[in-house]
Amino acid sequence: MQFPKQRLLIVDDDEEVAAELERVLSLEGYEVYVLACPRKALELVTQTKIHIVLTDISLPDMDGIELLAAIRNFDPLTQVIMMTEDSTMDRTVQCLENGATDYLFKPFSAFDEVIEAVKLAEAKLKRWQIIMRRNFAG
Repeated sequence: MQFPKQRLLIVDDDEEVAAELERVLSLEGYEVYVLACPRKALELVTQTKIHIVLTDISLPDMDGIELLAAIRNFDPLTQVIMMTEDSTMDRTVQCLENGATDYLFKPFSAFDEVIEAVKLAEAKLKRWQIIMRRNFAG
């Protein structure tokens, strides 16, 4: 079964981190979008099929956990990977409760860990897509 190129959205107001993630993930074959504003990110998710979102937790206007909840409410299959420099147990639990696919700490020791998390999210999404097609196809 063939799957289309996966669309990935990076939501981070740190331009250097976002640019490096965009470079690395584009080289891995993903169609990558980058936004600093979570409200614009949510708008994109509602207008364009985005498969995987990598979002920082600390964002202006709307934090990443609110963005996660809004994305999950709109499309529960979208895989959302949370990123943070400032982790607390409360934030971690909130991310899990709202259905985060994964949770990464910044700064990254290597971008390989990000690529691995994205590939695991992609595999999970593909599994769900197969299940949905088998069980709910005409």
